[in-house]
Formats: sequence, structure tokens, C-alpha cells
Amino acid sequence: MLTTMHAEIIVDQLRETSDYRKQQLNAVAVMYDHIHVVVGVPGDPDPAELLRDYKSYASRALNARFGKPSSGTWWTASGSRRILKEDAALLSAIDYVRRQPNPLLLWCNES
Repeated sequence: MLTTMHAEIIVDQLRETSDYRKQQLNAVAVMYDHIHVVVGVPGDPDPAELLRDYKSYASRALNARFGKPSSGTWWTASGSRRILKEDAALLSAIDYVRRQPNPLLLWCNES
């Protein structure tokens, strides 16, 4: 179960990762048992690789602060890798993240 402290570390790491990779982090909602992330990327990278990389960097940050969880991982094996090709789909996904009930932390890029 995630806490507000976990959420802050996760969002900071997602922001750092997206900045380093020159990707656009659009929205994040950290819930107590899962997270929602909308990220824009140039080109057409493999969505499974993006998901793996973001999970990996967030895990490293969490492990450094809290150690590995008893399950051995912070995440489930799955996760949405939906490609949002139209602006309307992107805006809808960002709105969906913004409307999450009771997030531990909600972050949206306002640029």
C-alpha cells in the first residue's frame, strides 16, 4: 500500500525520468494501490518498454528510500500501454487522471 511519502518519491522520479528522456509527463495520480500516468513521447517507441522503464526508475527510487517490498516488487506485471494518437484522446486521458477520487497525490503539467 502506497502512502503520501511514496507518492512524492514516485512523482519526483517520473518527472526526472521524463525530463531526462525529453518526454512530456502530462498527468500523474498516485492512488493507495496503483498509479495513473499519461506521458507523451516523440516517435513511436514500444509502449511496453516505456512502461517497463518508468516502473524500473520509480522502483529504484522507492527501494533506495524504503528497501524492497516483501513481495519483491512495487508493481503488478501489467499496466495500460494505450497509445493516444489524437489530441482528444490525450485530453480525455489527462481529464480521467485528474478526476481520480481521493488520490494520495495528483500532479498535472500545466504547460
